[in-house]
Amino acid sequence: MSDEWEDIEGHEQWQAKLEELLGEAESAAREDGDANRLAVSRRLTDFIMNSWPNDKAIKAMDEIAKRTAQDLLLQTIHERVREIAGRTAELRQLGKEFQDLADAASTSASAIRLEKAHRVAKTLTDSVHLLKDLRASLDSGSDASLIRNVDKAMDTIQKLRAMVERES
Repeated sequence: MSDEWEDIEGHEQWQAKLEELLGEAESAAREDGDANRLAVSRRLTDFIMNSWPNDKAIKAMDEIAKRTAQDLLLQTIHERVREIAGRTAELRQLGKEFQDLADAASTSASAIRLEKAHRVAKTLTDSVHLLKDLRASLDSGSDASLIRNVDKAMDTIQKLRAMVERES
């Protein structure tokens, strides 16, 4: 037995000790932290282990001590469950925020890609116009080879522009 329990004898002293522990339990139950509740719950369990004689009156006090110890632990558990539920809600909220940011980034990336595709298509169109102007200035006899190459280039550029427009 520890020193706290050694000098207790008789029902009156055990009842006084239980009343003392119940007062401490009541105070601990009002506190925000759980350290004192756990300590008082342990002392109530020690009360049960050390109380004697093991007659009807002591067993009734032991039952009160047991229920009080359990209530203190349940209060601690309920607080922890409430805090975990709160954190779970925070996590879900963060998940939604991250998804919103990812969606916004994706939309932004799509807009950037579309803008680039538009600039490429415009540049390719301008290139075709310039090549047409060049072709019109060429002589079909002496520049036949260059005309064939310009026609090929225009055809390739027009196909590329159509592909860029389709893909964007």
